[in-house]
Amino acid sequence: MSETDIHAYLIKLLRSLLDGAEPPAMPADCSPLALMELAERHSVAGMAYYAVEKLPPIDLETAVKWRQIRDKALVRDLTQLMDLEVIGRAFSDAGIRFLPLKGSIIKGLYPQSDMRTMSDIDILIDPENAEKVREIMTELGYSCEHFGYDVHDVYHKPPVMSVEIHRALFGEDGKEFQPVFADPWAYCTADGMRYSFTPDAFFAYILAHAVKHLEEGGTGIRSVMDLHVCLKSEMGISLRRSLDILAPSGKRENAALMAELSEVWFGDRPHSEATRKLEQYIFGSGTYGTVENAAANRIARAGKLGYLMRLIFPPFERMKEHYPVLRKAPVLLPGCWLVRLVTKPFINRRQNAEKLKTLMKK
Repeated sequence: MSETDIHAYLIKLLRSLLDGAEPPAMPADCSPLALMELAERHSVAGMAYYAVEKLPPIDLETAVKWRQIRDKALVRDLTQLMDLEVIGRAFSDAGIRFLPLKGSIIKGLYPQSDMRTMSDIDILIDPENAEKVREIMTELGYSCEHFGYDVHDVYHKPPVMSVEIHRALFGEDGKEFQPVFADPWAYCTADGMRYSFTPDAFFAYILAHAVKHLEEGGTGIRSVMDLHVCLKSEMGISLRRSLDILAPSGKRENAALMAELSEVWFGDRPHSEATRKLEQYIFGSGTYGTVENAAANRIARAGKLGYLMRLIFPPFERMKEHYPVLRKAPVLLPGCWLVRLVTKPFINRRQNAEKLKTLMKK
């Protein structure tokens, strides 16, 4: 069974769960192990297990491993939801307004919240509250892994908790969407200090985030499934209004195509030539895309020399996200480039190797 066919079958399994239908029989030439590994790659293995367990038994070794993945997803889901409530209360008590993002909201739209896994909790705050938030997170038992880099700070707490505290929705990656979401709070309603996007703004943000991943390195089945789940939810989302919000970014058509594919896979919309091409691209991506795809996309836009120069000498806007000192002293940019040139080869070595490999291809 080809990988494309396994992808197609996996989507049918997931759709059966969303529709509350019986799962389709597993093809005779489909390897349960290959199916499980593919589902893992797209971060839907826990969800897919709920369909597979309704089918005739698969080999014991794969079944045991797959069930463990599902069980871990259950534990992680419960832990994340409980911690989000604790963090929210702490922020509210401190007078800090906050906006839960992405997965923590979407998972509530699935038949079961653990079906929609998330690697971390994403929360937006006002930048001026970042220091106060660091104190609160430390008091809650979190260690601060990154602070002041990029547009989010990263916190961890064993065994499974990871939280990203965002000071903005988009940085250099996804910069086309910065003007659209320059003031995200304007799209929100408030319940005390906890804020929520209006339905159309929420979906516009989910679309923008999916497009960002798609164009950087690809995206996965889960991201497309999220779109369908949102559109079919009781939130009352208008696809047209959501796309209109994104129009100033110049990415309206790409966002519309992703929404169209979600209805091909999980609804009743027929394939078009454009959705076929997008499907094949996504099938090779995994949940968040691949470094190779990201590098190839950037080379296509800037050429090999342009991409190489950007790797060695990133623009000021990106550098100041990673070296906060540049915000006060831009003159230090050459020195920061030198520091980056010395330290970068020892960070994310696998990703760096894949970027160079793609760059060296003819």
